[in-house]
Amino acid sequence: MNEGANEATKLYAGREQTLVKHFILDKYLERFAHIVGMFWDTITYVDCFSGPWNVQSDKLEDSSFFIALKQLRKAKADLADHGRSLSIRCFFLEEDETAYARLNKFAVETKDAEVKALNASLEQSVQDIHRFVTSGGDSSFSFIFVDPTGWTGFGMDVIKPLLRLKSGEVLVNFMTKDIVRFAELPDPATQKTFDRLFGAINYRGRIESLTGRDREEELVCCYMDAIRETGGFKYVCAAIVLRPERDRTHFHLIYATRHLKGVEAFKKVEEKAMDVMERARADAQKRCRETKTGQTEFAFEGLMSHSCNYYDQLRDRYLKAAKGHVWALLTKRKRLLFEDAWVGALQFPLVWDSDVKAWIKAWKAEGSIRLEGLGPGEHAPKREMGHRIVLEDSS
Repeated sequence: MNEGANEATKLYAGREQTLVKHFILDKYLERFAHIVGMFWDTITYVDCFSGPWNVQSDKLEDSSFFIALKQLRKAKADLADHGRSLSIRCFFLEEDETAYARLNKFAVETKDAEVKALNASLEQSVQDIHRFVTSGGDSSFSFIFVDPTGWTGFGMDVIKPLLRLKSGEVLVNFMTKDIVRFAELPDPATQKTFDRLFGAINYRGRIESLTGRDREEELVCCYMDAIRETGGFKYVCAAIVLRPERDRTHFHLIYATRHLKGVEAFKKVEEKAMDVMERARADAQKRCRETKTGQTEFAFEGLMSHSCNYYDQLRDRYLKAAKGHVWALLTKRKRLLFEDAWVGALQFPLVWDSDVKAWIKAWKAEGSIRLEGLGPGEHAPKREMGHRIVLEDSS
């Protein structure tokens, strides 16, 4: 990392999982705002659990709302250089009064965007948010960020109106480590909160015979299905964020869109974020060793001694699952649009565009498939061009 990146990383010492989350938010919104701004006149950004929480910067640079507004401003300036005018609208929500005081000060001091801050819970505010988003008009595209500290307060019945905003995307922090732990507690009050979290999805029936990572992954899939079905999203992907000091999942970021370009942008950012995550985990584990031994290590020692075995095992697991999923689709349909294979694989964490292309190249070389619809001189399929993968034994 360069010096600027190292300075930024210091803001997240002890909360490296937030660094990864904010990296994904930052880099995705950079791509999102430029793409959307070419076709839409207004971007409406909504942060449903704004905080700020545990920020280290006096300027709130390590808060989600600061990061979002920074990227929206940058896109606005860049687009203006190309003759495009982009309006920025933000809705920041925070229930805690102390955190809200800092949030509201930031909102009031923002003069180059329309910003509304509200001191209330999400359950109290969904209609206010919906009115704010829709008041932007038909030329407004929304991005809804749901970043809670637990699993309550954003049940599927609560966020349904926001998920159904047709011109928009959603990013939800699914607090996997807590949800996996408490999902099957017999306490009726806890069961009720989980029923609201997953909505109509029968998550209990889907996990009752599962344990360990299989159970964790099925819970994530259940939530992805709930987001997809409730919001009518065509594409839903999950990015995994690991705990800094242990080989365990901290949370998943669930991304929902109706556009393939969104999937492409999100997955490119996810891939870069995984390098950031492993470097941050190396720093966290180095700090843990120093605390335990009382001996200071050189910076490079933390990275050199960090084992990526757990990450590599996870990636191998998801690659096998994604490849098997695509092959099952192809076996069932015989002819499969390339984009269906592509997005079917990339919905899994830690699976990239290059992986799908490598599978197809290998299948073609071994004679298992042929490619259909490619033009003269084309050797690799492309999305939304009518290119198909055809099982070689099909008629």
